[in-house]
Amino acid sequence: MIVAKFGGTSVSSKKRILTICQIVKDQKEKDPILVVSALSGVTDLLLSLPSLSKSKLVAELKRLREIHKNLIKRVFKDKNRQKTMEEFIDEKIAEISKLDLTEDKKKLDKLLSFGEIMSSAILANALESHGINVSQVIATDLIVTNDNFGSAEFILEPTRKKIKKILMPLVKKGIVPVVTGFIGTTKKGQVTTLGRGGSDYSAAIIGFCLAVDEIQIWTDVDGIFTVDPRIVKNARPLQVVSFKEAAELAAFGAKILHPRCIAPAIKAAIPVRILNTFNPNRSGTLITTNHKISRQIKAISFKKKITLVNIYSTEMLLQKGFLARIFQTFSKYNISVDLVSVSEVSVSVTLDNRNNLEKAVQQLSEFANVSVGENFGMVSLIGEEITDSSGNIKNIFDILASRRIVPKMVSLGATNINISIVIKSDQVKKAVKYLHQNLLQSGTIASK
Repeated sequence: MIVAKFGGTSVSSKKRILTICQIVKDQKEKDPILVVSALSGVTDLLLSLPSLSKSKLVAELKRLREIHKNLIKRVFKDKNRQKTMEEFIDEKIAEISKLDLTEDKKKLDKLLSFGEIMSSAILANALESHGINVSQVIATDLIVTNDNFGSAEFILEPTRKKIKKILMPLVKKGIVPVVTGFIGTTKKGQVTTLGRGGSDYSAAIIGFCLAVDEIQIWTDVDGIFTVDPRIVKNARPLQVVSFKEAAELAAFGAKILHPRCIAPAIKAAIPVRILNTFNPNRSGTLITTNHKISRQIKAISFKKKITLVNIYSTEMLLQKGFLARIFQTFSKYNISVDLVSVSEVSVSVTLDNRNNLEKAVQQLSEFANVSVGENFGMVSLIGEEITDSSGNIKNIFDILASRRIVPKMVSLGATNINISIVIKSDQVKKAVKYLHQNLLQSGTIASK
């Protein structure tokens, strides 16, 4: 049994939907379960609705209807099926128009759920029109979550019970379930969303609960690359990476897979394969526990913009509990820290965003000197056991020095997988290109 997730770009055109039909036919003997994202741009469109004036809201709802109906007209030749699908979309748009459209997270989650409901209906009908026995399944019937609206976490036992009860009978009958990604429901029946990377997370949750053989993430690239190919043209796809490497790449800037998605797969040791709907014959990247450790740098990820916070106090010297005070402050204001560097009298941390930072700085300033630096970025070099090689570290700093790039902070990950360097934002692309050119471009790392 496999779970195959198809992202927004994979379900937004007739050609891609026809490709999915063929993929499902080719893998029918593997008992596939499909997970589907909203059409490209639809989630953002839905998110914008609460802030619009009445006239603009009417116009955007019309555009939402047209996006789906235009796809329906291209995908379905049968006029009766086309009419049925168009009526379904009209019904859902009418439901949206009756919602209390506010930016309250609870109400936003209900609004956002319509994107996946509409896209999964279109795909399910397309598969059915190509002779595949399918059933659309709304994930609110499957995934039970906490009430952290906007970024909910699933609750294992009730979720596993529902997934087995609803999906397994379909699979045993040879029916392909087409499941809405991204959404779930609280125990009280309130619709939730799973946050960034939510559809990937949905696939991983289903895969974990059913102990499937493989989780496939179908997207619009050939897999995980040595570096973002938009920045470095000769970046190469990696054939195999470990779960740890994939998680580090995702956490430190690679957008191919959200780190939270991998967690259930890691726990159950289920291989995850990243594949390209635009190029389905490529083997993609396999994320697995069964891999050879080379102690070589495999890939580079980066963040163009981060915030660097420096905290200095002589009171730190030989004092117990000082670090605890710092991180309790960050926790109090719901601030997530990426990197940490500590000396006898100072702590430096990097942050992804500045939400609530002013309040945190104000509290930290009661017992330390605090400075906040903007216009910084981060470059992370990833590979299992790379920090065991002094040559790797020397080469990195030699390359940066040759280009007059001065690190402002360095962090060697405790997992022995990550060397991260904070530099000026306007030097990030330059650093990435030269590090890739000198460390990855001429080697055979991508095939190992």
